[in-house]
Amino acid sequence: MEEKNLVLQRVYHHEKERGDSIFLTQPMGEGKIEDYTWKRVVDESLRMAQYLKSLGFPPKSQIAILSKNCAHFIMSDLAIWMAGHVSVALYPTLTAETVNYILTHSESKALFVGKLDTWEEMKSGVPEGMPCISYPLSPPNDFPKWDEIIQNTEPLSERPVRPKDELAILIYTSGSTGKPKGVMLSFGNISFAGWNFGEVFEIGPQDRFLSYLP
Repeated sequence: MEEKNLVLQRVYHHEKERGDSIFLTQPMGEGKIEDYTWKRVVDESLRMAQYLKSLGFPPKSQIAILSKNCAHFIMSDLAIWMAGHVSVALYPTLTAETVNYILTHSESKALFVGKLDTWEEMKSGVPEGMPCISYPLSPPNDFPKWDEIIQNTEPLSERPVRPKDELAILIYTSGSTGKPKGVMLSFGNISFAGWNFGEVFEIGPQDRFLSYLP
């Protein structure tokens, strides 16, 4: 896998070449949507990355995401990677016990909280004192809000990239056959999968892709 085709490099490429084109479209409810251009996605991700760096976590720390699929899930992944960390993906239907197990097992340092149907039942699984960040569509909470952080944080001055062999994401299974297991994927893994998907299905810039699962 060539370095130029790794996920962050491709995102920066699209920002430069078609920054005003729509990258993500987020349903907001009541028939409303919000579009995110490549330029906006990179800008918000760089700002969130700066915020994550300000929290002072060691390099390559695990940062978890607990949410239904949404535009901010993808931007969080990008921000986590830009900040030099590893993202940890959790199913949005887990019990509090399983949430606690995954956050503890993965040694996650912080948690993004998004739209969830059973947050009231899940939130007791979040370790006490863990920093949390709230997405726009998340249940009511007292966590710092994504939009407020973006408004009050300057973006990273550089556009960080990550080596292909470095760990990018831990995706935990649902645990239906026992304890959830963390699948370790490198930047090379996820970039290779995305690149070949586009090649096999001949997807181009004009195509739209419906993303149901994170």
